[in-house]
Amino acid sequence: MDEIKKWTLYLVFLVAGFATGVGSIALFPQFWLQYGITGLAVHLVFLAVLTYVAILEAEVVMKSGYHFVELYTKAANRPAMILSIFAVIAMFLSYYTSNTMLSILGPVLGTGTVARLVAKILMFALVFLILTRAKERTFTIMALGSVFFFVAILVTAVAFKTQIPENATFLGMAKHMLVARQGITLAMVRAAAERAIYGVGLGMAFYLMLGSFINERFNAKVIIGTGVLVQLLIGVMSTIVVVYGLAPTSPERLLTYVYGGEEAALQLLGDLPDILADYQSLLVLIAISGFLAGLTSLLPTAEVGLQIIEPIMGISRTKAATYLVGISLLIGIFDSPPTIADMVLKAVVAATFFTPIFELYPVVREKLSAPAMVAVGVAALVFVVGGLYAFFGVFKAGGVYIVSGILAALIILFGLIGDSLMPQSST
Repeated sequence: MDEIKKWTLYLVFLVAGFATGVGSIALFPQFWLQYGITGLAVHLVFLAVLTYVAILEAEVVMKSGYHFVELYTKAANRPAMILSIFAVIAMFLSYYTSNTMLSILGPVLGTGTVARLVAKILMFALVFLILTRAKERTFTIMALGSVFFFVAILVTAVAFKTQIPENATFLGMAKHMLVARQGITLAMVRAAAERAIYGVGLGMAFYLMLGSFINERFNAKVIIGTGVLVQLLIGVMSTIVVVYGLAPTSPERLLTYVYGGEEAALQLLGDLPDILADYQSLLVLIAISGFLAGLTSLLPTAEVGLQIIEPIMGISRTKAATYLVGISLLIGIFDSPPTIADMVLKAVVAATFFTPIFELYPVVREKLSAPAMVAVGVAALVFVVGGLYAFFGVFKAGGVYIVSGILAALIILFGLIGDSLMPQSST
């Protein structure tokens, strides 16, 4: 296999690993079970549109000859947009590091405040070592980690299917839910679009960064399109894991998971040790899969943050990694309490409906074909509507979640008007 084919394969799995997170393992099956085959079809439409948008982002950077940060700082003179994306990345890392490490340490440490802080310190140490010591091998490590993740989730799905006794009533009910044809509703469309946004992973500038590191010898359509397809296959395998993981319980427990929203989906991951107490080997497999799912999302996201800091501040890679980890860990100290952590998560979710619009900025500055313009327009509409709905949700929830809305609003407003607040270069 020549170098281009080898790296194309690596990058396919890098995209798939980045787009698949710990939450995706529980949330995609929940969506599919709730909305059936109709919901899955609507999801695939949104997934195709947003995948095309991701391809446009990578290709624009490839053709520009700029590093992706330079498109904001030099070509467009809109550095506030990329700094807003960095703020979301730092908040995401502060939250997600603990969840990733707790995938394997949760049974030992628990999931309380101290456990979350210890877990994120350990995870940040690992991320820092990889970013600073691997250097030119960083992308290789990320890609190989994604390959291992795909193999792990495949082995896990097969193990759950073969080791857990089949409950005819339970599995029949689950199969009926998966293939059910339902009328298209606003709730279904919103959920399908939201799953597609997470399924592609827009909002973190990953595809802009990817475009900075591939050239005309690589086919962005093949890399990104196949990577998202692999992510979809991981979602299908995760559905097998969830259905068979719940098989030892009851149909009522399945319904609680399906219709309980995001909290019920994440609660399932915490309940699996009790549900599968008689299947310790399966618990080990799901823990490994969860950890690799988190790691393969964390590393590319951290790399984007590092790639933003390094050129803007004009510092070395090691110093940039130190700043990135330091800022994220500082936020992480404050959001270690579970309630605050959830507040930060809601802020990240609300903000990441709008930061994809900032990602689109370099794309819309180019002359686009008619299909590209339609895709960008549809994507922008999905982001705005989804973002407004997310803001409505956090403010309606009240309490500490009002802070979520305020944080997200500040980040978005800075991206829109922050350039006028920063000192202008004299050159």
